[in-house]
Amino acid sequence: MNKEMIKSYALITLGVFLLHLAFYFFMQPMGLITGGMMGLSLMLEPLIPFSTGITYLMLNIVALTIGGILFGKDFFLKTVFASILSPVLVTLFEVLKIEDTLILNQIDLHYQLLVASIASGVLAGVGIGLVLRYNATTGGMDIFQKIINRYLKVPFSVAVYLTDGLIILLGAFISLQNGLFAILAMLLTAYMLEKTAIFGRNAFALMIITKKHDEIKDAIYERIDRGVTRLKAIGGYSGIEKELVLTTMNRQQLYIAKEFITQIDPNAFTLIISTKEVLGEGFHRDDLT
Repeated sequence: MNKEMIKSYALITLGVFLLHLAFYFFMQPMGLITGGMMGLSLMLEPLIPFSTGITYLMLNIVALTIGGILFGKDFFLKTVFASILSPVLVTLFEVLKIEDTLILNQIDLHYQLLVASIASGVLAGVGIGLVLRYNATTGGMDIFQKIINRYLKVPFSVAVYLTDGLIILLGAFISLQNGLFAILAMLLTAYMLEKTAIFGRNAFALMIITKKHDEIKDAIYERIDRGVTRLKAIGGYSGIEKELVLTTMNRQQLYIAKEFITQIDPNAFTLIISTKEVLGEGFHRDDLT
């Protein structure tokens, strides 16, 4: 097993652990149905003769089978790992008799629901984001969200709103107050999920119109080791043919590039565009959109 594989499994483990801290210590004691298979397991608990952990495991097996068929071996193996780890952690906490109110008992009764919704939203978002970043899911509802993302071309955060929103709506019939706080948790989860999944992957695209394109191109190669694309451009007013240099870089490289572009050609027209994510050689390659 290479270092990259070890790193991916280690961070998937961390992501699953954070997710289940959110579930066990914040969602479960407050009956906070925030969506996903966890929320569904909580709703089903009074209706079926199984613990939350066992119910969660059974629901995951169904979803995992579908995900394995659609997304391939690498996704399947990583998701099997995360899917087994997920209910095992919940069941382990139950077997060890760790009180699920351990943390919330330290919070004033009037603020417990608010703290639970914020903490669970942030922890769950970071946890799921880490798992998705390394081409896996925690199983369950994440698989259906990934299907919506992949095949319907819907952003993953929107898929979270759609699926979890439906479960939260059903949960609101049990407790309207908890349902409203669950919406807050869901919004935080979707926000933190997207930020975590693409953290460090955003970049900047530079479009540079200059008469000294060869010098700027050489400086980009030598100073920040990035590639360039050269495009022909025609001034809209002057009709003069010019050359546009297109390149992408990270934030640290941007500071260096701005400095040497100004030194080489103070009159260069430089358009800097912040990109959400760059895929390809020298950047990242995955299927999260």
